[in-house]
Amino acid sequence: MEYLLVCEKTVKKKALRSHMGGHILRAQMGVLEDNVKVAVSEVDPCGFCGQSGHRVRLVKEGRKWTFQPSSTCPFTVPFSLGAAANSTKASPSTNAPIRCTLCPSSSGDRGVVWKYNMAHRISTVHSGRNPDQPLPPALATAMKVSRSEQQALGIPQDSIDASDDEPDTNPQTSGGRKRKRAATVGGENSKRSKNKGRA
Repeated sequence: MEYLLVCEKTVKKKALRSHMGGHILRAQMGVLEDNVKVAVSEVDPCGFCGQSGHRVRLVKEGRKWTFQPSSTCPFTVPFSLGAAANSTKASPSTNAPIRCTLCPSSSGDRGVVWKYNMAHRISTVHSGRNPDQPLPPALATAMKVSRSEQQALGIPQDSIDASDDEPDTNPQTSGGRKRKRAATVGGENSKRSKNKGRA
């Protein structure tokens, strides 16, 4: 069992990543939660604790030399990247470390971030990129959050973009755009301020 700083709940270790993924996605989409005691960080929240400052990497391990997630977070729990890629009833969040293919291959671990943080990374680290240029298809697919996943994680229907189940390689029209905008909170037009009356 692991104690969660964000909501002060105790969850099973195998459920930690998905549970925290729900908090992160709801925060990025501007969905207010009554049970949150410590806010999820707005910049690069860790998929295990929701706070910034915990580097995540993909390291080759085992006899088969497959990539495994590794983090400096004290709440790190081992999990399968393959299993995390599929949203299920028991584990709806697909938030897992993914490699940013826009970064040069020489960037190593600096090009690895949590899936739900990729839209923010593209808007900041790659801010000089032409917004009309489509993302590489593999990256667009890797960072996609389906409508059913969003629904399972408590995102209100009116906050889910109708195109969230359509393949899209343009971050300006994909579901990633909403999360990026919500991650920059503050203005009167942000999702967070629009949803203040809900909870």
